[in-house]
Amino acid sequence: MSNNKDTQSTDNTEQKPEKVVTKYDLKMQRRKEQKEKELRDRRIGRIIGVVLAVALVCFVASFPIRNLLTVKGTYVTVNGEQINRVEFDYYYQTARNEYMSTNGMYLSYFGLDLSGDLSRQMYSETLTWKDYFEEVAVQNIARNKGMLKEARAEGFTYDTGEDYREYEEMLEQAASENGYTVKDYVKELYGVYATPSRIKPYIEEALYVAAYYDKVAEGVAPAMEEIESYYAENKASYDSVDYYMETVDAQLPTEPTELADPVEEPEEGEEENGGDDGESGEEQTYQPSEAEIAAAMEKAKEEADKAVKTIRKGELHEGARRTAINSNVRDWLYDEARKEGDTNVIEDAANHRYYVVCFMDRYLEETPSADLHIAMTDKGNGQALMDEWKGGEATEETFAELCDKYNDASVMSARGGLVEGALPSSVPDELKEWMTDEARQKGDTVVISPETEEYDYVVYYAGPNDAEWAMSIRNTLINEKMSEYLEEKTQDIQVQDSRGNLNYLKVRAQEEEAKASAESSEGTEEGNTDSQEPGTEGSGESGTEEDGSSEEPGTEDSGSAQ
Repeated sequence: MSNNKDTQSTDNTEQKPEKVVTKYDLKMQRRKEQKEKELRDRRIGRIIGVVLAVALVCFVASFPIRNLLTVKGTYVTVNGEQINRVEFDYYYQTARNEYMSTNGMYLSYFGLDLSGDLSRQMYSETLTWKDYFEEVAVQNIARNKGMLKEARAEGFTYDTGEDYREYEEMLEQAASENGYTVKDYVKELYGVYATPSRIKPYIEEALYVAAYYDKVAEGVAPAMEEIESYYAENKASYDSVDYYMETVDAQLPTEPTELADPVEEPEEGEEENGGDDGESGEEQTYQPSEAEIAAAMEKAKEEADKAVKTIRKGELHEGARRTAINSNVRDWLYDEARKEGDTNVIEDAANHRYYVVCFMDRYLEETPSADLHIAMTDKGNGQALMDEWKGGEATEETFAELCDKYNDASVMSARGGLVEGALPSSVPDELKEWMTDEARQKGDTVVISPETEEYDYVVYYAGPNDAEWAMSIRNTLINEKMSEYLEEKTQDIQVQDSRGNLNYLKVRAQEEEAKASAESSEGTEEGNTDSQEPGTEGSGESGTEEDGSSEEPGTEDSGSAQ
């Protein structure tokens, strides 16, 4: 489930009623309206006749009936599940909101204007953005409904009550921050037919499915033997290296030398039209000739060769991972043949430089991950939260309660602020230094205020976990298995769209038809080519004998494809 929010705001011009409307007031109001309606109907019947009165009553009554059909009626059927308009809009808007949240800063590069008509903006050569989000919505429906059936068949139970209350609190806060009532904000998030009561079952279903997903993920967690086997096949992705490196840049000339390319004499009138300064009239950066570059690189190579002797006097790079190392030298450093003290001079022709490298060590870093309870709060508030915790029982349980009390679920959603197996490489440097300290003990706490972030971290150390490399591989294998699990839920999706609500289905059908037609044509052409005997190229007589028919190529195949 996504709690991504559309941040567009509008002025709320509704006035709050001075009197609280009770159920009794509403009941009396309905009775009054009913009496007025009956009186109005009788008057209409006397003045313009019964037929017109009946027509008017039917027309007025059709509005709630049509609305009910839209809300409760089947909009589309996915794998046998009848989906009404409200539920489909929920999935559609969720897909849209998630995409916006993930790619918000790149939307303009994609040519996507979410405030415009998505059915007129192209996602691809054939699909509009509306088509794309509808297709994603159908895939998500198939996936979630498949997991829902599986969970219920297994008898999986999960109380979504507390999760839903948290969702309501976030919804109310977001609505207030964006200047909406909750009712209007729900429509902004999930579609014009959405109301808090209508979408509640879909939110609860999403929470239930999410809990089941976590259970399945726990069940596919790999044993240490599988983790070690994966490491053995992918050592370079997890090993660290220590090495020295110095960069020697070639000193390219900034103006012509004796090795410069000959300058052609400008034709008459060329100099007046700009000469060597280009169209803008600005002085252009001198581009050295190949000979000048070669000479500069030769000198740089001489300097690099000398630097080999003193390379160990430079800076030692320790604990470097492959992905963080310059691409020109990483393969050499991670060569299984490397041994301590090996040196090399590696050319980088594209950037006109040499790297002087000295290998020292390669190893598997055994730094453990850690289980942490983390409360995240605004900058400067961390110590106040810590003081509040210390003023009570000051236990792990009460710290978890503190996290639930202050954590913004959109920033830290874990229950009790618990992060199991927090990787040192994925946390701020200040937190990494604290949690990897050899003196760290269960129950230690700290307030950390990273310079590069807008939050304070109030942290409780719940103990060490597996080494970072093992935890990283564990997460990778779980993600791979869960991706396969989810893909199975979206294979061979059966969609019934009798009213033609989903345009992407028509587009996909046209694509499949065009593909089948193209394959049929290719197959026919290959058949015609294969039918010719060697040496009879261009012989229509030979081709006719092989085909055994005067029918035009591709006619029979095209018909069968249709």
